[in-house]
Amino acid sequence: MKQYRNYIFDLYGTLIDIETDEEDSLLWEKLSGLYSVYGADYSRDQLKKRYEELVREEEEALGRRMGFAYPEIRLERVFARLYLEAPSTHRSRVAYFYRNAAELAESSFIFGIANAFRVISRKRFQAYPGTIRTLSALRERGCHIYLLSNAQRIFTLPEIEQTGIKDYFDDIFISSDRQVRKPDTAFIKGLLEKHGLKKEESVMVGNDYDSDIGIAASCGLDSIFLNTFKLSAEEREKRLSEMRDRTGAEGYEPVLTVVSGDVSEIL
Repeated sequence: MKQYRNYIFDLYGTLIDIETDEEDSLLWEKLSGLYSVYGADYSRDQLKKRYEELVREEEEALGRRMGFAYPEIRLERVFARLYLEAPSTHRSRVAYFYRNAAELAESSFIFGIANAFRVISRKRFQAYPGTIRTLSALRERGCHIYLLSNAQRIFTLPEIEQTGIKDYFDDIFISSDRQVRKPDTAFIKGLLEKHGLKKEESVMVGNDYDSDIGIAASCGLDSIFLNTFKLSAEEREKRLSEMRDRTGAEGYEPVLTVVSGDVSEIL
């Protein structure tokens, strides 16, 4: 396989093996209890319902404002609004009702709330066995390594740090920072333009045909598909065909499909 100068990696399902369950009733029970400690009262079901409403509301507003088909909000604002707009409140020794949503979204309080949400919802979390070996080998070859992830910085950056991979990247592009997510080509074009990356020297590595392979196809970039979800050959072909139809990239193929999903096979 061709050797590239620049490797652009997806994160979850590519370098980090993670499973979360935001439908778990225990998550919302624990989170409502945490909000209550600070004076904001919700039932478990009230909190989940309102969270989903606020996410949709914020996404629609951002999409209208930015004109993106795939807007990416910052969940900090959602968690702040949940606190400030609670259906009922009580006096608490520590409370933050005197702040507005913008101020509160930047606070250590919301950092704690968001990461409690993430940790409780996680069922599995670790770097894939070949991740650090692969990143280290690419570094030794003199390659540049970038991250392009649909994610929320408030809990994704701690997860990158926890898995020990942060220092391998020349730059980290997280969708919540850019207000746009894959497969919108504006996301990857921002990375290519910032670092002056030549398309013929660069490759996108990911595990999703629509977001990762699709964004590469849309902007004329090579790609590598990692089959970390163990899709059958029939399902892989189906998803690849659907991506081609969506993007108009007739005949586009990843330069490599790693059937095992082991990222070290790209070396």
